[in-house]
Formats: sequence, C-alpha cells, structure tokens
Amino acid sequence: MLRDHRTVTSVVTSDLCMSCGICQPSCHVDAITVINDKKRGMFIPVIDETICDFCEEAQVGKCVIVCPGVEVNFTKLSEKFIEGQNHSPILGNYDKCYYAHASDHDIRFTSSSGGLVTSLLIFALEQKLIEGVAVITMDTGLEPRGIIARTTEEVKAAAGSKYCPAHLGDALTEIANSDGRYAVVGLPCHLHGVRKLEKINPRLKTKILYHFGLYCANTNSFHGTEYFLKKNEINPEEVSQLRYRGMGWPGMFSLKMKNGEKKTIKRGTTETDKQRRAVFSSAFHYDFQLPRCFTCNDLTAELADISFADPWNKKFIAKERVGKSMLVVRNKIGDELLKLAAKMGAIVLEEADPEEVARSQNVDFKNGAQSRLKALNFLGKATPHYVGKKQTINIRYMWNLGFHIMSFLPKNRLTLKLLPLVQFSRRVLLKFGNIL
Repeated sequence: MLRDHRTVTSVVTSDLCMSCGICQPSCHVDAITVINDKKRGMFIPVIDETICDFCEEAQVGKCVIVCPGVEVNFTKLSEKFIEGQNHSPILGNYDKCYYAHASDHDIRFTSSSGGLVTSLLIFALEQKLIEGVAVITMDTGLEPRGIIARTTEEVKAAAGSKYCPAHLGDALTEIANSDGRYAVVGLPCHLHGVRKLEKINPRLKTKILYHFGLYCANTNSFHGTEYFLKKNEINPEEVSQLRYRGMGWPGMFSLKMKNGEKKTIKRGTTETDKQRRAVFSSAFHYDFQLPRCFTCNDLTAELADISFADPWNKKFIAKERVGKSMLVVRNKIGDELLKLAAKMGAIVLEEADPEEVARSQNVDFKNGAQSRLKALNFLGKATPHYVGKKQTINIRYMWNLGFHIMSFLPKNRLTLKLLPLVQFSRRVLLKFGNIL
C-alpha cells in the first residue's frame, strides 16, 4: 500500500523496487539519483536527504505515488489512457492485433523480432512526428543506459532486448526539461510508472506522444548475465559490448571483447545441448530474477499504445528465421501510426486473430502472480497492491515459488556454490514430478 512508504527508500528495502527509475523525474527538488547496486545486481534509487523536503512533509511522496512497484490501478489508468474496445484477460484492453516486420531487411535481421519498434521509431523521427525517443542502449559494457535517441543511428544502436535491469530515469528527466514531443519504449513496469507520472504531471503527458510496450515475463539481475558469461568461459570484465538478441530469429547473443574479438553464444531457444540450456534457464528464468517480478501480473504491457512481442506460435516457429513481430494495438494513435507506416512502405503489416495472439506466449508464469503474491504475503514479505486485475489463487503456483528460491538470496560464494545442487534438484522434479 502507498501509505506504508513515505519515500522510495523503503520501497527498495522491502524488495518492491523494479529498477525502472520512474521515481527520479517525479522529484521536484532533484533529490533522487539512480545507481547500480552491485550487491543486489540492479538499479535502485538513492535519496539525498539533505535536499529532499519529503514533498513538503506529505504523508506519501510523489516518488512513491508514481512507483509501479508499490501499486498499479489498472482500472483507472486504462480508463484514462487506453481506448481499446475489446478485452482479454491476457491481452488487456485492445482494438486490434497484427503480425508485422520491418521492410528494411537489415533492421529486421539485427533486431530481436521483426524490427517493428526500431522501424516505427525511425519512421516517426523522419516524419517529424517526434523529436526523440526514450530508449535503453548498451553501448559500453554490461550496464544499459536510458537515453533520448534523436537520430536513426542512435535508434538502431538501441535495438534489441535487454535481459537485465534498465532504468529510464535520466531519459524521462531530459524529456521533462525539453520542448517537443517524444516516444517512450519500455517494459510493462516502465509503462505503469510513466502513466502514473503523466497522471500527476499533465505537462509531461502532452510531451509523450507514443508509448511502446514490450512483453515481459521477468527481469533478471546483472548477476544472471555475469553467471551466464562465466559458464561460457567469458570474463564479464573483458566485454566491451553485448547484444542479447539479433542475427535472425530467435537470435543469438553477440559480444565484442575489449581486445576486438567477436563472439556469439546460442540462446536457450536455439541451444540443443541440455546442460547449456539449463544454464541459460538458470540465468534468465529461475535463479536471478528481481524479487518484485514474481508478483507482476502484466505480461503484455497493457498500458502501452502498442505492445510488441515475439510470435511464439507454430506457424512462425517452424519457418521464421529472419524476424517477425506480434502487435497488440490499444488506441487510435497507435493504429494510425501503424497504418501510416505501412502505407508509406516502412513496415509490412497483416491483421492477426486476437485469440491466436493471446495463445502465442507462455502465460502460465504470469497467471501465477497473484498466487505467489499471497504466498509472499503469508511469509511476511511486502507485496504490491493491484486494482482491476483478478487472478484465481492456485496452490500449485504458490508452491512453485520454491523453485525460484535462489532469486531471493544474495549472490555470494556460498549461494553460488549451492546453485548446481538447486539446478539438479529442479531438473529432477521437472522430469519426474511434472509439477511446474
């Protein structure tokens, strides 16, 4: 509940922080800085209490009000920002669904899935619909940065998924202090925070024209990436640049080392070796998740204008090797942009069956969010408050939380030594128990 937190400092200590950075631009005295907490392996906000006026002694600060980690009222935010006339428990409110890809083959091949986000942003910039876009880039090392991309090359450089914490605090602060209109690209939690920020800052709402949401099952700490690299005999400190996706679909990890050497690593979806696939699952699905992700029930970025995802259904898995995007359009402004881009040849667009789209992602994990929330609440952990999202409590999902116990433990020599035993035990239970 909001009243349990006066500032986001207690949000962090309660393990409710999502590393989104939306609290930073909410502060009217610039008292919040987002830093990389090396022990947690995530971004967290730090408040300079010599500057903070506690929002003029308010019971709850603005930083908490906009925080998606504490509370999300889907009902009120959807009514205010989303015009979709159709509803699905999985998709949320929406108008139409599409399959699409970039017309530019290079953009399509180097992006995560079809290059739609990149193509639409470049199109919007070239048509002068926007002056820039808040995106996450990984131009150096393993730590991403939120920037305002104002050129085609900057947008291209930011293409691709990032399977690690990423914050938009600096980029949104720049938008708040700049003239013009912009787009924002983010995960569901980013969009939750941005919409809440726009609600208390109407001027910012007039500046952000497009909200692009990326489907998300979970976010992993930086420790997950470091573990995966080390298991592939790569020293994380020697990596100068990393891309988690690209080079066709479903894609590959690609790295540039500080000595100039280039390397590629198969992802879990393309890996055939069972042991190496288990390492991928450990790093990016089970053992390094941010604790708050276990209670997030928004897979499809329900508060975006357009939501983007991989089309994990049979007709594409069987034959697609370059890249395809799956889109959920939620309001008029999103649909108009898509149709204009298609008309002018920037993208290739075809309407999709919403029921097929809803089945194209693994929704099982997100369906268990409310059950895991109840389990954590029973264990005395702080949990978020949702309005407008109902899920059935299922005992299977509650005890499923035990398979992710490593995500709640600090990453040190002792816990990392236990990791092989945890992985083995999980594989045995998955194979013989069929309980996940």
